[in-house]
Amino acid sequence: MKKLLFLDFDGVLHPDGIGLFSNLGLFEQHLLAMPGIEIVISSSWRETQGLDELREYFPLALRDRIIGVTPTLEDGYDRGGRQREIQAFLDAAGLDYRNATWMALDDTALFFEDDYPHLILTDAGKGFSEGDGVKLRAWYGE
Repeated sequence: MKKLLFLDFDGVLHPDGIGLFSNLGLFEQHLLAMPGIEIVISSSWRETQGLDELREYFPLALRDRIIGVTPTLEDGYDRGGRQREIQAFLDAAGLDYRNATWMALDDTALFFEDDYPHLILTDAGKGFSEGDGVKLRAWYGE
């Protein structure tokens, strides 16, 4: 079964607006302990940078695991918009609950429907934390 992680940047890999990629080391530690997870960039950064450029922000150990970006939908910034972009990626790849499991790491609850089961919501002011890593590993172990 394919395991996908849909990854936001701002408010996840660094506190929103502070210290670009300051939480990347902690994120990398957790991801390296979870072989087989593939990363799809869902961050708005995908709207201005290509996939190869986005990979350059990551350590070599993670770059090959970044397999794509979600499509940009017109209503992507509306309530549930990022969730719809994730679903559009899954649909285009022929993935659903029968052949894949996925999780989104994001700091904006508005981009997802209430109680969306595939979301680890980070604190935008802190970014990815040890607690978020524990939640991610729990999902991975399921």
